Amino acid sequence: MNKTETFKKNPYNVNNRLITESDIINIMKSLNINDFKINNIVLYQTSFIHKSYCRLPEYSEFEYPGAPCLPLQEKSYETMEFLGDSILGSVVSSYIYKRFYEIHNQNEGFLTKLKIRIVCGETLSKLSSDLKLQEHLVISRYQEEQCSGRRNLNMLEDVFESLIGAIYLDHGYQVTSDFIIRVIERYIDFTDILLIDNNYKDQISRYFQQVFHVYPKYENVKNEDDKFICRLYNGDQLIIEGEGKSKKKAEQDASKNALVHFNVIT
Repeated sequence: MNKTETFKKNPYNVNNRLITESDIINIMKSLNINDFKINNIVLYQTSFIHKSYCRLPEYSEFEYPGAPCLPLQEKSYETMEFLGDSILGSVVSSYIYKRFYEIHNQNEGFLTKLKIRIVCGETLSKLSSDLKLQEHLVISRYQEEQCSGRRNLNMLEDVFESLIGAIYLDHGYQVTSDFIIRVIERYIDFTDILLIDNNYKDQISRYFQQVFHVYPKYENVKNEDDKFICRLYNGDQLIIEGEGKSKKKAEQDASKNALVHFNVIT
């Protein structure tokens, strides 16, 4: 089902509620950040609102059912996600430089590989789940019931980045950096992450050469959400699609999906 058809579905979802100050404080306390103050709760609430639960022309035919159902919202988390993605990359780069170059004198290749593995969608969606951010997502009923809802990995990745954006807008860079580093040091096992081969594009390339004696072909297009859809082909045969915020991420996602399709990974 495409996006237009999705937004023709009744969006109202009784499972939604806006995140509260106490929810945010509890997330911070779980990271031993005990003096966190909230200046603007609306920033944090917006950081959990998916576009599917915003006031859209496509939803005009549906009548608001009233409380306790949450009304459709004015803004989604998309711009905060964009901001959070940039800040996350900066903080992670600085952190691994100090920890692995200044202390252990690791080279640029090592640092680049480590950063890629920390900021990849798989890791970020896990961090989001570790913090239980999915409990606070505001999504349409269709997203909840038909699109993996609060288990959707892309959505979990997005909301982790958008929360970072909200913290930055409320408190600035230093507090945001402290939050990110606390999450990294609490939930990331660097021994495990360095052993994981999550360069799915390399893996599917090796598989194609071994089995089909050709390289996979990729075709990238932008969708209506301004994200990239990558189609992976064996010759002229479409095998699978992937999605990402950049061509690189979309190609990795398509490659991973192809590996699952061919039962190389589960």
